[in-house]
Amino acid sequence: MKKNKIILPIIMLLLLIVATIGVTFAVFTFTKEGTVENTLETSTIMLTYTEGKTGIILNEAYPMSDERGKLLTGENNTFDFTVTATLGKSNVISYEVSAVKIPINDMTPLEDNEVKLYLERAIDPDTTYSEVFAPSNYVPRDNQTDIGSPVGSMILDSGTFTQAGTTIHNYRLRMWIDENASIPSGESRKYGIKINVYAKQDIFTTPIEPSKNENITAIYQYNQNSESDTFCVTGEESTCKEITNVPETYETGTIIKYKVNDTSEKYFHVMFDNGNTLTLQQRENLLIGEKWYASARDNTKGPLTILPLLEEATSGWSNVLIQTYTLGSTIFKDNAFTGCGYDDTINKFTCTTNTYILEERTARARMITAQEAYSLGCVTTSESVTNCPIWMYNYLYKSTSYGGTMNATGKETAYWTSNAVSSSSTSAWGLGYHGKLGFYEPHGTTDPNYGTRAVIMINK
Repeated sequence: MKKNKIILPIIMLLLLIVATIGVTFAVFTFTKEGTVENTLETSTIMLTYTEGKTGIILNEAYPMSDERGKLLTGENNTFDFTVTATLGKSNVISYEVSAVKIPINDMTPLEDNEVKLYLERAIDPDTTYSEVFAPSNYVPRDNQTDIGSPVGSMILDSGTFTQAGTTIHNYRLRMWIDENASIPSGESRKYGIKINVYAKQDIFTTPIEPSKNENITAIYQYNQNSESDTFCVTGEESTCKEITNVPETYETGTIIKYKVNDTSEKYFHVMFDNGNTLTLQQRENLLIGEKWYASARDNTKGPLTILPLLEEATSGWSNVLIQTYTLGSTIFKDNAFTGCGYDDTINKFTCTTNTYILEERTARARMITAQEAYSLGCVTTSESVTNCPIWMYNYLYKSTSYGGTMNATGKETAYWTSNAVSSSSTSAWGLGYHGKLGFYEPHGTTDPNYGTRAVIMINK
């Protein structure tokens, strides 16, 4: 076995505290060291961040609670960077994302217990971020790790790249002033860290083959061409082609039969594959006739009726990963906005109004967002182009008229997304049997036959 180690510097973050009478504020800046790529035998590991970004800059930022710090958004409040590994079939790369303190000599340094660090990693490269390092003060190591993080550093995340091909980990870093920090009036203080990635490669004599989640009982190749001899949109057509070798990357729409718990199997379609986990949407509606928000015709409250019902219905799905997210701040596909509309002036679907921010939710399942549906090929009723992929609107009433393969019970005409309609205070986005995103009344007074499909995450 041969091992090589590398150190990849990414960014340097500085925290400058300026204290005046009655005012304490912070300024974060950074010095970038460029995109870095290192070769480890037949594999590479690369760290990048967007050129031209200014890092984290907080002007007149006061000490804040962890709850507020974790929700900081925007270009000046977060810093995104990417770790990309490209492996051959026989390789493994172990890595650590570590913070290393920068010595402060030009003014009084802040104490470690006066600054909080917080790191998230995208579950899917473009959608949901999940906590990997809880808000913590800096705690220096007293020994060097085998991978290379030195004495005095602090590990924010670690893991192993094992899958042949390219795997991408997108990170989001936040820093803020600890709510318990006390800066004497008239003093200026400063705090700095840099982020390094330390990596070690192991080369084995035998390839590491992808393993399959033991709860995946069948995988079928999705094919909506009804003239094809491998036509398959539900997983139960006689022409379906079963995939026996575990795919390195699951194609969008792939049909998976999955044991959600020890007694129940259900069919799902692949929405996204991020290399380690799959985001899936249930093939049929799980709930039917439930309202998006029942108390009033007000979409600014969010889907507060349907979400708890969905969470209750899936609480027993013990083989499904738990998702933690906040509607209105968590990134789903392209952005975190919850109000969406179709702009007729530019002929484009846009999500530019943050209609609501709900409290953080932790559950086995969530609803699809309008952004995700649009990114998967869906269109709105304002667009006179082809419909969404059939798997996204199959099993709805009259779906056979638009390319679907099965009618439902005769009642289910659509299913909800989690997004409000920005141009109408009484409507939410749903996906209808005609295969397009459309406006629907959240309180369900015009038609009670809207459903909800579970969006889950599983290990590959």
